Amino acid sequence: MDNNTSTLIKLTNGIYRCTQVYLDKRLCEINLTTGTYPYLFVLDQCRGISQNDISRELSVDKAMSARTVKKLIELGYVRKEENKEDVRAYKLYITDKGKSLIPEIHKIVQEWINILVEGNNEDEVKTSIKFLEDVLKKGKAYKATCCKRRK
Repeated sequence: MDNNTSTLIKLTNGIYRCTQVYLDKRLCEINLTTGTYPYLFVLDQCRGISQNDISRELSVDKAMSARTVKKLIELGYVRKEENKEDVRAYKLYITDKGKSLIPEIHKIVQEWINILVEGNNEDEVKTSIKFLEDVLKKGKAYKATCCKRRK
């Protein structure tokens, strides 16, 4: 592995870890974590989504989704209803209590983004985002062709 590739991986991993630490610290005030808040974002946009579909949307395994959804239901942030078309599945909905957290979560995430980009001009940020989007697109394309999960 050449030095640039190694550095890119090291930097993205470092940013990811710092993000987890910051968000977990801030989100604990509302009983959420970096692993739980994305579910509320998806449920806010996709009302009545199934647990399997939310797993695919967030690229997490079904067992992780089951544990997370159970926790969010216990907190009163999510409710589930039986799916009349498929009795084996449930439709998931964000509750009013969960929906009320969305602006606070967005605020916390934006504060972190502001910390990360402080001192950089808009063009630097746009160029960085474009580069990372391109890298992610290539990674996802590669993963889709040769790293499929077994069913």
